[in-house]
Amino acid sequence: MLPLLDSLAHPTLSGNWLGRAVRADFDTLMTELSDARYLGACAIGLDGVGGYDHVNFIEHCNAHPGLIPIAGFNPTRDASPEDMFALRRMGYRGVKIHPRFSGLTRRLDSLGPSLRAAGTAGLTVFFCTYMHCGLADHPIRDPFLSLVDLLCQAPGTRVILVHGGDVEVLRYAELVRFNANLLLDLSLTMMKYPGSSVDLDLAFLFRHFDRRICIGTDWPEHSPRQVRQRFEEFAGDLPDDKRHNIAYRNLYHFLGLDDEFSPLHHVTDQR
Repeated sequence: MLPLLDSLAHPTLSGNWLGRAVRADFDTLMTELSDARYLGACAIGLDGVGGYDHVNFIEHCNAHPGLIPIAGFNPTRDASPEDMFALRRMGYRGVKIHPRFSGLTRRLDSLGPSLRAAGTAGLTVFFCTYMHCGLADHPIRDPFLSLVDLLCQAPGTRVILVHGGDVEVLRYAELVRFNANLLLDLSLTMMKYPGSSVDLDLAFLFRHFDRRICIGTDWPEHSPRQVRQRFEEFAGDLPDDKRHNIAYRNLYHFLGLDDEFSPLHHVTDQR
C-alpha cells in the first residue's frame, strides 16, 4: 500500500474542534494516520482555535514523529519579519493564513506584508482559498483575482493554495502551472463534491497535473481512511510515478523535508 502524506490536519491542544462532537487531539490523529498507512501530516495550528499557542503546539508536534509543524498565525497581529523568524527558529516549517477566520475576506491585499515576511524567514504559507460565507463577509471582488494581486506582492514566497480554489479548481491549477513557488492542495475539495462536475476536474488534474498537486484530509473534518479511498478512486490506474508524486513526493519536496522528518511508514508500493 502506497503511504500518503497529509497536507492538512488540524490537531488541537484542547482536543476540541469548532464546537463539534469530534475528537481532535494529537493522539487520535496519530492513530488514524498510522492505521491508514500515512507517512505523516502537516499539523496545522489555527489561531484562537482549541487553545492554540505557538510554544505548546510545536512541543506536541515534536512529541509525535511524522508531524510537520505549521504555525497558527494572526496576520492582523503578528506580521513582522521578526515574528516570522521567531517561528522559524522554534522549528515551524510554515504558517497558516485563514482569511475567513481572520476577518479579511474582503481585504486580501492587506496580507502582502505577512506573505513577504514569511518568505524572508523561509516559511511556506498555507493559504486558505475557501471564501464561501454569509453576505456580511462575502468577498465583493473575485477572490481569485484578489489572490493574484496578493501573490504579486510576494513573488518569492512559497505558497500552498489550500483547498485548491474548491469549485474553481481548474482556474487555480492553471495559476499554479506557471508559478513554481505555488502548490495546489486538494483537501476538502476532493471530499466535498462527489458526483459533481468537480470530480471530472479532479480526475483531469490527477492525470495531467501530477507534479503540481498534493492531498490532505482537513482532519478532523475527514478521516485518513476516507481520503485514501478517494485518492484510490482518482489515482488507482495511474502510473506509479504519478501516484507517488501526488501521494507524498510533491509535498515532501515543496516543504524541503530532510532527514529530520521521521515518517510513520516506509515508502513502498505493493499494488
